[in-house]
Amino acid sequence: MGHEIVVYRDRHAIIHDMDFWAIRHFLLSEAESSDNSDLAAFVRGWDWIGPGVYIGEDFDAYFSDDRSREQAFLKLLNAARARIESFGEVVLLDYLAANINLPLPYFTQRQPVSRLVQQLAKLQELFTAAPPTV
Repeated sequence: MGHEIVVYRDRHAIIHDMDFWAIRHFLLSEAESSDNSDLAAFVRGWDWIGPGVYIGEDFDAYFSDDRSREQAFLKLLNAARARIESFGEVVLLDYLAANINLPLPYFTQRQPVSRLVQQLAKLQELFTAAPPTV
C-alpha cells in the first residue's frame, strides 16, 4: 500500500492511499449534498492511479491562499467528520464494499472510525496548524 502526500503552502499531510480514497468519498458526498459545486468538482477530480499515486489534488492550485475557499473546505471537513463519526466505532464492510472499494476491494473488514477521523484531521491541519518557525 502506498501513501499520498498532500501539500498545501509549507505544510504536508501523509495519508494511506485507501484512507485517502475513503476520505474522498465522504468529502464528495458532503460537498454534493450541500450543493457546493466548486468543492465537489475539486474533490471529484482526485483520482487514484495506483499505489502512492494520486492526481488532481493540487491544493496550492485550488486554494491559492483564498480564505473563503479554505473556510468552505474546513466546513466540508467538519461535515465529513460528522458523517464518519455517525457510524459509531466502525464503518461496516457492507458500506465500504458498496461505496469505496472501487475499482478493487481493498477493505476486507470493517474499519475503525477513529483512524479515518485521525487521517481527516491531517488535512484539517494543513489549514489550521501554526506556521513553522524559521
